[in-house]
Amino acid sequence: MNMPSLNAPMLILIALLISISVTLCTHMIFNQDIVEFDINDTITTFEHNIAQSQLSDEKRLSEIKRFTQTLEDTVAQYAQDNNVIVLVSPAIVSGAKDVTKDIQRQLVDNLKAQNDRKHLNTESDRQ
Repeated sequence: MNMPSLNAPMLILIALLISISVTLCTHMIFNQDIVEFDINDTITTFEHNIAQSQLSDEKRLSEIKRFTQTLEDTVAQYAQDNNVIVLVSPAIVSGAKDVTKDIQRQLVDNLKAQNDRKHLNTESDRQ
């Protein structure tokens, strides 16, 4: 018996529906609000900034890894601190509070704090 193959858009739709269903069930169980985060805007802004920089390829790759990890940590921390479930904008149809600016602000603060710690460590190594 031949099973019809699923194309990429159909697989994406199925994954999205499963994700939304799991999220809604979690929301009902834990009574957490669902908020929206525009990750695409955040990543696009970072990509634009890194493309404009004069960094070497090695340093650029290092910054991309640092940004990615810090973004993940920041979103997780925001969710925990605010007792919310954070979904990316494409998964939201309507009705969720957009917290993109809040998360972006915290992300920038976290990246600056990392730079400050790195700068302090470099200075203390010189002494």
